[in-house]
Amino acid sequence: MTTSDKTEAKDPDQLRAEIAEIRADLGDTVEALAAKADVKAQAQAKVEQTKQQVRDKVETTKVQLDSLKAKAAERTEVSRVKAQASTERGKQALSRYAPWPQVAAGAAATVVALVIGGRTLQARRATPVRRRFGR
Repeated sequence: MTTSDKTEAKDPDQLRAEIAEIRADLGDTVEALAAKADVKAQAQAKVEQTKQQVRDKVETTKVQLDSLKAKAAERTEVSRVKAQASTERGKQALSRYAPWPQVAAGAAATVVALVIGGRTLQARRATPVRRRFGR
């Protein structure tokens, strides 16, 4: 069988279908080659892909940042409450153990003693020596 025998044996409609199929395959191949040869389009596609990745990363980072801010605010509030409680406990401990009323009374007594002692000393200085010793 020769090639002419093979082509003659086929139906013309079948040949037209094969030709259409081959043309479609050839068109796809040409489009693929053109796409590979178009460096500018490939670069733009890569830029768009990178931009989308960056947008996704920014969005993820914003969500993480918001979460961290919330955690930090919560921890700050807990620390503030703990510090306030500690201060209150410290004040209670001071008022329970520190003798502030006794210290104030002692200071007042010292001031009174110094004032009276100072007046007595001034009175003694004003009195002549002979009278003090009976002379």
